[in-house]
Amino acid sequence: MRISTAQIQNSMLSNLQNGYSEYGRLAQQIATGKRILQPSDDVIGSVQLIGLQREQAAIAQYQKNIFNAQNQLAQAETQLDTMVDMLQRVRELTQSAANGSVSAGDRAGIIAELSSLRDGLFDLANARNESGSSLFAGSQVDKPALVKDEDGNYIYQGDDLAREVVVGNGVTVSLNEGADKLFLNGGDFFKQLDEFIILLEDPDSDVSEAAGALLDRSLEVLDDVSSMISRIGAKVNLLDQLDNAHSEMNLYSQEVSNEIESLDYADAVTRQYSVLMVLQLQQQSFSKINSLSLFNYMP
Repeated sequence: MRISTAQIQNSMLSNLQNGYSEYGRLAQQIATGKRILQPSDDVIGSVQLIGLQREQAAIAQYQKNIFNAQNQLAQAETQLDTMVDMLQRVRELTQSAANGSVSAGDRAGIIAELSSLRDGLFDLANARNESGSSLFAGSQVDKPALVKDEDGNYIYQGDDLAREVVVGNGVTVSLNEGADKLFLNGGDFFKQLDEFIILLEDPDSDVSEAAGALLDRSLEVLDDVSSMISRIGAKVNLLDQLDNAHSEMNLYSQEVSNEIESLDYADAVTRQYSVLMVLQLQQQSFSKINSLSLFNYMP
């Protein structure tokens, strides 16, 4: 079977096109430093890379959730630490008020400071984070945790549900607590403090019994606040450990990804040079074939 000049030209042209394509692919690999530019370059490696990329994306989301959780827990811890200081001052003033030798002026000062501390503690119980969500209302983040009704009772508007955030594979952490666990369980602390202040306003009243009851209740509240601080501290420690573990895992995953897709520059440059040499020879041959004509051999 005879092979025509046109067939030879088409075959050579196809080879040239393949050569140009290979040269371009190598040039892109060298420019990006990546061996795998598309799945067909390495099917198995591409599948591995997809899995690693999913893993890295999950780790990034976990770490973002951890960062946000740490911020919210830190804000709650700050409010609780302030509560501790204020409650200790309430106890000091209560003990002073129970002293029968307190002057009228001293009693007035105690009333003013206790009123201020009550308002401050109430504000702390209703504290919100930077996004405006209540810290101590359970999952009812859009409501103040505590409100005072017309009868002087303090009512919890939150719930016992915790807002869980995923911080690891199968690991969640609750972000908020309930103010009822601090000030209402075991008795309405705020109402008791209100009644003690009203009693103090009567200069002839004997406040020793009420002071003793308030000291007992404030100690319970202090213990509950301290317990909540401990719970938050344990969560923060867990988040720190998880964040470190995620960072190490992400570093390892990145290293594996680099090993799979990274390019051997020396090998790529050598192959690119070889392809270029072949292309040059093919171009010369193609030019000669194209210049062939039967008229060149006619006398």
